[in-house]
Amino acid sequence: MATNRGVEEARALHAVAFDSLPDYRQVWNKAEAGSHTEGLGRLVIITDDMIAAAARQCIRLGRRTTLAWDMNQLDVANFNRQPAQHHIVGLLGGLAFDDVYVFNPQQSSQWDGLRHFSAPFPVQSESRLYYGGVPAKEIMDRSSDRIGIQHWAQEGICGRAVLLDYARYAKRHEINYSCFSDHSISLDTLLDVAKEQNDLQFLRGDILLVRIGLVNEWEKEMGTTERMAYATTESPQHAGVEGTMEMLRWFWDTGFAAVGGDSLSFEIYPPQKEYRRGGTSPTVPGLFMHEVLLAGWGMPIGELFDLEKLSEICAEEGRWHFFLSSAPLNMPGGVSSPPNCIAFF
Repeated sequence: MATNRGVEEARALHAVAFDSLPDYRQVWNKAEAGSHTEGLGRLVIITDDMIAAAARQCIRLGRRTTLAWDMNQLDVANFNRQPAQHHIVGLLGGLAFDDVYVFNPQQSSQWDGLRHFSAPFPVQSESRLYYGGVPAKEIMDRSSDRIGIQHWAQEGICGRAVLLDYARYAKRHEINYSCFSDHSISLDTLLDVAKEQNDLQFLRGDILLVRIGLVNEWEKEMGTTERMAYATTESPQHAGVEGTMEMLRWFWDTGFAAVGGDSLSFEIYPPQKEYRRGGTSPTVPGLFMHEVLLAGWGMPIGELFDLEKLSEICAEEGRWHFFLSSAPLNMPGGVSSPPNCIAFF
């Protein structure tokens, strides 16, 4: 558990109701610039007691599975991201070998760190800032490791996690979509998924994962032509959860410490200006949640997690909560990291 000054103040700040926040877009831990407490962001809410309780509740069977996707699978990625390189080099005349890895974490399973995405803060001196008010020039200054991924690595991202298996829900309800489209998932739908999963309940400090089935679609349904079309398009589309105020309010007030899933960007991309509804309010405004979750709250966003085996175990056991252990790379100033994630039952 983090012990430096400001931890309790930060936790108190994250306990304020969403509608009582002075500015929901700028909830920065009140801590010294460059401190561990600042670097934890939203993870500051996870306590030792939460970890211990989650372990007692969730680890009963000894079953476990990785959530890390094969690093070679997304061999063609959008935004000009390069595939992973793995070199084996010999030592001592062939008596031993070493690995050399060259990879972009965003090309496969990864946590988006606090240095990954900025947001507009027009009242500040810079037009866009990262969490804590960090400007882009400080991210590029290699002598600074402020809000780097190393803060998450020191304690890991651990605790009770829950899976909302939208892919199974969609199949039951005959909802057809591609993960490489602008298909969106509303809050009402997520809550209905939870209800159908034995009325799954959420606890403060939970890590929320949403499965839309991207890994299965990429590996089993898409051929080389379709993969290359995605990699080279200038207008990529990613299915995911809706970016709305009601979704943000639910994340915050439920007390999620981190969110993630198997989609390319967790939320729908590109962000939508509005979402259609029925009744007297035909539409609701849209927003880009990356700007709020990362730059505003310091909340980890997991993307491209392999949730296929996890989905199978959850269905077999009839429960959709488990213990999650993730060890991000201990890289000072890191922007993102493979999750190195295991789910335990």
